[in-house]
Amino acid sequence: MKFSTKLLTAAVLMATSSIALAATDSTEIEINVTKDAYVNLVGSLSGNVVSPLSEAEVDGATTVLGTLGTESNTVGGCDIDVTSINDYKLQHDVDAALFLHGAANYVVNYGGATFSSGAAGTLSQTTCNESASNLSITSPAIPAGVVLAGTYSDTLTVTVTTQ
Repeated sequence: MKFSTKLLTAAVLMATSSIALAATDSTEIEINVTKDAYVNLVGSLSGNVVSPLSEAEVDGATTVLGTLGTESNTVGGCDIDVTSINDYKLQHDVDAALFLHGAANYVVNYGGATFSSGAAGTLSQTTCNESASNLSITSPAIPAGVVLAGTYSDTLTVTVTTQ
């Protein structure tokens, strides 16, 4: 019995000391995932594209260069701007003062908007998810006379920006 009393006393002592030594801690972990916003040009003209045209396609004609659209994971609209390195003129590759249409400029047509020399036009879309549609140029007639041999070119830059 003496042994049982000692054992019982030891058990009670250990139980009460465990309670006195008990400690606790906790933490909250919030998990966040961030997806960056994007907007892309899509269609046959997305990326860096070269559009070789014949003389007939730029002699008083409207010519489709390809298709262009937009896609985005943002809410809201997009603005599309078109700019030209040579002010909407086809410049000779050797003689920088020579243009295929003389002093006349061609016009870019896209999404119901017209982009041309001297007009800082912006096409505002209500959504940034527009299927690809035609982008074309309307060229003036090539002036009569001798056209100097060479390559006549211009570079258009199409920029899409979320609103």
